[in-house]
Amino acid sequence: MESKEYFYRQIVHDHHGHEDHSSPDTDDIFPITDLSTDVEHCRAQEYLGGYRHDDEHRPEILHIEHADLSSNNLTTRKQPCHNHLRVLLVQTAHGLAPSSGGYRANYSLLLQLVATGHDVAQICYGSDHEVETYAQRALKRGIEPHVTETPFTVKTPDGAAHRLNVKTFTDHERVFNIVIPREAFIRAYPVRDFFKETKEYLESPTDDKGSTPNITNRMQILIDLFSSHFTRFEPTHIIFNDAMTMKLTAHHPLRKTFKRVAMIHTAEQLPFGPFCQGIDGHCLSPRIEASMLPELDGIWAVSRAIQDYAMKYGSLKTTFLVHSTLTYLDLETKKLPRVRHNVDKRAVGMVNPCPHKGEDILLGLAKGLPGIKFIAWVSWGSSEDRLQRLRELPNIEIRPTTRNTNEIWDNIKILICPSVWYEAWGIIVTEAQLRGIPVIASNAGGLVEAKLGLPYTVPVKMVKGARDPETGYYIVPKQDIAPWTVALEHLMTHREEYVALSEITVQRSAEWLLGMDPRAHEKWLLAMTGK
Repeated sequence: MESKEYFYRQIVHDHHGHEDHSSPDTDDIFPITDLSTDVEHCRAQEYLGGYRHDDEHRPEILHIEHADLSSNNLTTRKQPCHNHLRVLLVQTAHGLAPSSGGYRANYSLLLQLVATGHDVAQICYGSDHEVETYAQRALKRGIEPHVTETPFTVKTPDGAAHRLNVKTFTDHERVFNIVIPREAFIRAYPVRDFFKETKEYLESPTDDKGSTPNITNRMQILIDLFSSHFTRFEPTHIIFNDAMTMKLTAHHPLRKTFKRVAMIHTAEQLPFGPFCQGIDGHCLSPRIEASMLPELDGIWAVSRAIQDYAMKYGSLKTTFLVHSTLTYLDLETKKLPRVRHNVDKRAVGMVNPCPHKGEDILLGLAKGLPGIKFIAWVSWGSSEDRLQRLRELPNIEIRPTTRNTNEIWDNIKILICPSVWYEAWGIIVTEAQLRGIPVIASNAGGLVEAKLGLPYTVPVKMVKGARDPETGYYIVPKQDIAPWTVALEHLMTHREEYVALSEITVQRSAEWLLGMDPRAHEKWLLAMTGK
C-alpha cells in the first residue's frame, strides 16, 4: 500500500466506544476516493441550543429537537426551566479570558447553565482592566454590572504589606464574577510559597468548627476570603479542580447545603498513577487528596481516557461528560463557528510548543520540509530556552499567546497536535475540525476522542511519567518523524484531497456536536440533589 493513496491510520472503536490501538489492517484505513464521494458542505450554521434574554424574566430555553445537516432548517421547541441551580465555579487559571482550553470550557459550562435559567458565579483571577472591559460589555447589553470593591491587606514573611482589592461584578453573559487581582496576588502569594503553604493547609488537621490553626496568616486570609463568598452566594453546587477548595468545602459551615464537584482536566491532577505531580502545583499532597476525592458528590472526567486512568490507577469512579456544547460554538453568536476554506493557505499551525506537546516532532517536520512554513503559538507550557531552538529554523515563526483563536484559524491550512503526554481531550483539535481545518494529531490519551474518528491520527511513543531531574520536563522518547512527514506533505500538496477532507471534517464534526445533549451537565448536577 502506497502512503500517498491513503489517509493515515484511523482509530477503531469497539461497541463500548473505547479505542482499539491494535495494529491497523485495511479496514482501519480510509482511501481518499471513499472520502471524496457524496461530500456536501455542512450548512447547519444557523443555530445550536441558543437562547435569548428578557430583561424582566429568566431566559427562555430553546431545545433542539431535530437538526437536518442537509439544510438550514433546525426545528426547536421552547422548554421551561425546572429545579433552580446556583453553581459556583473556582477557576485556577489566571485571567478573565486566558488561552487555556480548560478554562474556556469551564466558563462555557457556566454559560450553558445561564442559558437554562440558572444562577452562576466564578471565583477567578484578573486585572482591573479586564473587569472594566467586561463591565462595559455588560452595559452595552443593558446589564448593570454592579461593580464592587473590597480591600484586603496581606503581609508576607518579610513584613511587606500587599493590598488586594477584590472586585465583584456581573459580566455581559450574566455570570457573577469574584475577581482576585492577579498581579497583587502573585506578589502576596509567590508561586513557590503558595504551593508550600497550600500543602501545609492540606496536611494540617481541621477541627469540628472548620478551624485549621497550623497555617500561615496569609493562607488564612485567602481561606476566609473564599469561605465568605461561598456563604454569600449560597450555592447548590461548588465546582473546582484544586485541592485547597476541596478541603475548604469539606469543612465549610454550609457544607450540608451544597454539593461538591471536582472536574479533572489532566491526569496530573489525580493523586495516583504515573503522571501524579507531573506538573508543578498539581496534586500537592497525594495521600491527603486521595483520601478526599471519594468523599465528593461528583467527579467529572472530560474524556474516556481520563475516566479509564482514574479507574485503572486509583479505582476512582468518575462521570464522563464531554465539555458543554457552548465550548465549541462562537461565544458571540451562539452558532456553529464560521467554516474556513483554507486550501490556498501555506502555513501549518501548532499551539503550545513544548517537550510533552511534541516540540521535537515540530522541529523534525520543519527540518525535513524546509519549503513549508510553520507557525507556533506560545502557551502555558512554552519556555524561552526551548523556543530558541525553534527560532533557529527560518521556516518556523513563533507568535505570542493569543486569546483570539480566529488568529489561528485565519492563518493556517493544517493544524498539527503531536502531543506525547496523556492528553485529557484536546479542545483545539475539535475546534479546528468544526471550522474545516484538517488536524494531524497523535494518539496520546484523549486526542483520539477529540479527533472524532476523522483522519489523521499518528501513533507516538508517549512519556511514561519520568522527569528530567534538572529541567523538570518529562523525559520524551525519541519519535519516528516519517509518518508525520508523509501525512503532512501529502495533505499540503494534494488540493482535491484536502478539499474533500475539509468538507467531511466539517460535516462529521457538526453532526457530532449537534448530537450532543446541551443539558447533560445540568441533568447531572440536578441528579445529585435528587431532582
